[in-house]
Amino acid sequence: MVKNLLGPLKLSRRLRRELLLAGHIRVNGSPTFLTSRVHNGDVVTIEQVFEPGSQFLPEPIPLDVVFEDAHVLVVNKQAGLLVHPTSRERTGTLASAVAYYMAQREESYRFRPVHRLDRDTSGLLILAKHKLAHERLSRALRKREIHREYIAFAAGIMNLPEQCIRTPIGLAAGSTIKRTIYPNDLLNDAKSAVTHVRILEVFKHSQATKVQIRLETGRTHQIRVHLSSIGHPLLGDPLYGNVATADLFMRQALHAYKLSFIHPFTQEPVVCESDLPEDLQKLEIDLRSTTVKN
Repeated sequence: MVKNLLGPLKLSRRLRRELLLAGHIRVNGSPTFLTSRVHNGDVVTIEQVFEPGSQFLPEPIPLDVVFEDAHVLVVNKQAGLLVHPTSRERTGTLASAVAYYMAQREESYRFRPVHRLDRDTSGLLILAKHKLAHERLSRALRKREIHREYIAFAAGIMNLPEQCIRTPIGLAAGSTIKRTIYPNDLLNDAKSAVTHVRILEVFKHSQATKVQIRLETGRTHQIRVHLSSIGHPLLGDPLYGNVATADLFMRQALHAYKLSFIHPFTQEPVVCESDLPEDLQKLEIDLRSTTVKN
């Protein structure tokens, strides 16, 4: 039956139903049903689903494309750019930048980020080009099969060469934005969070540490919260640092420099890397020279 042939694709029930109702799943060119029988020599196809154009206003914002094919788009987001519009900011976002990029190529596209980056975090972000790609990549993310690594500059001198922070994260009391740790339980809707930290360089005179960070989970503000919880907030982070550390840099000193995953259709490994942006390169030089300037 058609149902049995679709099984290895691991389509969600919702997507499978949408494709069937729209006639996009066909046997020998004709729309079919899950219970339809297939025989040797029959050709079962899933047609490309046409989707309306971008739901966001295209804007000519520079877009650094690191990887692209018919299914996946990986971009290197600049700091200061929101990924997704909000009720207060409808323009000037990554969504509008991608909409413009796709419009220039005359490709129909819906904005589907697979994960998130904060406005002031720079670096690599995966976007899916269609529903099925988004479904498969989202499943891989939930199964921790998409590996995300960051470079960060934290306040203070870390002592442990490597450490793993395993502390649940949830909303801070009385806030709709700020998160906090809940070490003893998962109360207040806190969720498990795991962050691996490795020291790359110590700036003794500047009292700062450059670290590599690998995420197992992807909670909101996870890196910022976890580093702050061990007494080493990100330089430039006004929400989780103090006045002294926040004033050392113009934004949170965090860059998503590496992404690795198995391609959802070719099953080939994909590895993307991004150099530190200029502002973080300058910060690193200043930290080595003990003079930190905005």
